[in-house]
Amino acid sequence: MRIKFLGGAGEVGRLAVFIKTAANGVLLDYGVSFDAEDKPVFPLHVRPKDLTATFLSHAHLDHSGGLPSLYVSTRTPLYSTPLTMELSDLMYTDAIKLSGYYLPYTQEEVRETMASAVPLTYGEPVEIGRDAVLTAYNAGHIPGSAIGVLEIEGRVVVFTGDFNTVDTNLLRGADLYNLPKAPDVVIMEATYASADHPPREKLEKEFVQAVKEVLDQGGTVLIPSFALGRAQEIMLTLVKHGVNAPIYIDGLARQINQIVGRYPYLLRDPTLYRKALEAAIEVPNTYVRKGAIEEASVIITPAGMLKGGAALYYFKRLAQNRKNGIFLPSFQAPNTPGFEILSKGHAVVDGTLVKVEARLEWFDFSAHAGRREIVHFIKRFSADTRIILVHTEPKAAAPLVRRLAGEGFDNIYVPTEPGEEAVLQ
Repeated sequence: MRIKFLGGAGEVGRLAVFIKTAANGVLLDYGVSFDAEDKPVFPLHVRPKDLTATFLSHAHLDHSGGLPSLYVSTRTPLYSTPLTMELSDLMYTDAIKLSGYYLPYTQEEVRETMASAVPLTYGEPVEIGRDAVLTAYNAGHIPGSAIGVLEIEGRVVVFTGDFNTVDTNLLRGADLYNLPKAPDVVIMEATYASADHPPREKLEKEFVQAVKEVLDQGGTVLIPSFALGRAQEIMLTLVKHGVNAPIYIDGLARQINQIVGRYPYLLRDPTLYRKALEAAIEVPNTYVRKGAIEEASVIITPAGMLKGGAALYYFKRLAQNRKNGIFLPSFQAPNTPGFEILSKGHAVVDGTLVKVEARLEWFDFSAHAGRREIVHFIKRFSADTRIILVHTEPKAAAPLVRRLAGEGFDNIYVPTEPGEEAVLQ
């Protein structure tokens, strides 16, 4: 068995792993990153004719965004949960609208991708090739996300995609108990190999308290959020804790809210989700957008790093008033306006320098396993299991790997650049 890391090696993003055996070629995710100029950066190429099956862990573009480029002339079976495919369809359409000039696919390839989908149900094994069986389990990351267990020609591979073992308001933590204890290989994300997340209850309490303080002084709270996953979690947190103010939902998050609502059995608390949808006010146009900023309200809108979308409209109008609040609940990548305002207190938006006078806060609502959970996850497996850390920066992962090696776990490998291979004899 040869495992080739096409992307996500030595980096966070554009994850893609190719597994080649005697009779099968299985692709695990095929994501895309975006450079400083917002141009897409794809994983290394894999020939579609070499693939017998593809597994997509979830719909975030850094795991899914390159897939349609592989469906130009072939229809490799694409295994994923129905919710992931429905969300991916929406995400591809949005990506084409925003970056279509730079993408090597169009809506036609997206249709081919969707037509190739084979639905997975958590816990139900599916044959995906010659002597190859795939079983998906809840990954706890975003709705529909899945950990894949691949039994292939006498080997067992666990692929996490992105995962989270901690319960959130949106989802139950990853289903770890059904995973094999002694697989041959675990290919796992380690985005937060160097950082722990705060206790969830403490985080929610501090976040809701900050929101209420801004509202009580008549201010508006802008919460730029990732449209898929984070926006829904923030919405649920506000409703759960009884925030008594209009909650506006703008941008792509509106459509995602409705799609996720059609899969209540995947949610931790379907009743709370339904209550949140009823409370939320959708923003369909500029008229409602203007009204939202003229009252004490909460506005949840993409983009999570203030790189574009409706968030910029609100930011320019709210940032310079001290009674307002700008609360960032998502990771902020360097060279983004979100990172700029956190580090400098100002950002250049549409060519204009905007100084932030509003209350500025960052809250760690991550949907990834933190360092503590990563360690516990690794220690679940046999000492003979080979652990491969992807979707992480080597400098971030190195201290964790050294620490575990000191405890006797010398079975961990961190590929550092796309193109590297691991071979199982």
